[in-house]
Amino acid sequence: MSETNFTADCSQCFGLCCTALSFERSNQFGHDKLGGEPCQYLQRDFRCRIHAQREALGYGGCEAFDCLGAGQRASAAFAGLNWQRDTGIARRLYARFSQLLLLQEMRQALETAATLDISPAQHAQRRELLARLSQEADGASRDVTDTALAVLGDGKSFLRSLAATLAD
Repeated sequence: MSETNFTADCSQCFGLCCTALSFERSNQFGHDKLGGEPCQYLQRDFRCRIHAQREALGYGGCEAFDCLGAGQRASAAFAGLNWQRDTGIARRLYARFSQLLLLQEMRQALETAATLDISPAQHAQRRELLARLSQEADGASRDVTDTALAVLGDGKSFLRSLAATLAD
């Protein structure tokens, strides 16, 4: 697995996990937050005011979350746009971040599948899917794309087929 592809770089992100995503008050999150609303602890420089104390203050969910690099990819694509003042751009950014998160999760699953005892044809299909996923995740698109939706669907089908194969 290529660790570089899945490492979140918060210094290159707009704090998207703290803004785009929602959470409910629980033992993992200390307050309710709607998607698209910045966390009350997110500072103007997109850093967390309670980062060192997250778990102690009841934000273990923040500590456990990993965007797998989706945040910096989305932030780079929208770097030149004023998403903080334009709600239309912000919605596009949050939607693309969500799609990139799914792409990164699928990439990670398919990288992990390299260790499975599957046929050479299945490995070839896995590599082809990875190439398509990489093209989508590493591209500079600012919008949710139909091609990303298609490769995510193909990836899910492939993983289901592996589950059936491995169960035999």
